[in-house]
Amino acid sequence: MRIVLRIAMISALLLIVGCSNKNLVTESDSPKEPLGDTYGFTAFDVAIDTKEIKGAVTANYDEKRDKTEATYENQMEDFYLHGDKAMEKLNKIFEELSLEPDMDDVDIIKQASEAFEVIDYETLKLTVKFKGHDKKVLMMTK
Repeated sequence: MRIVLRIAMISALLLIVGCSNKNLVTESDSPKEPLGDTYGFTAFDVAIDTKEIKGAVTANYDEKRDKTEATYENQMEDFYLHGDKAMEKLNKIFEELSLEPDMDDVDIIKQASEAFEVIDYETLKLTVKFKGHDKKVLMMTK
């Protein structure tokens, strides 16, 4: 009977921990802008590898009607941000970007590289979903 009780308690704990999502961004009380109005895109995922570090910089931003999720990890500077703290960092980076859906792919990659301050990368993978457009999947290797 004790084993069954322990298994039930562990299962309940895993369910509670698994349901919490530290990547969620807290919504403000201000009126909600339409999706994609803030940055011109609703999803942005980047993974940058250097010669020394695979996954040196990774960032994920996903804006949906009911929630926004954000992560920012920089192994070169040894910090890992999730949720609101990641959004603070990404907001500064995204404000530097002036990406448009009809831009040349090389220019998009170059801007992302500069905004994330990793000019000497080995591989940069970028997926961006512009407002009102199909998802763009880009990769550049030096």
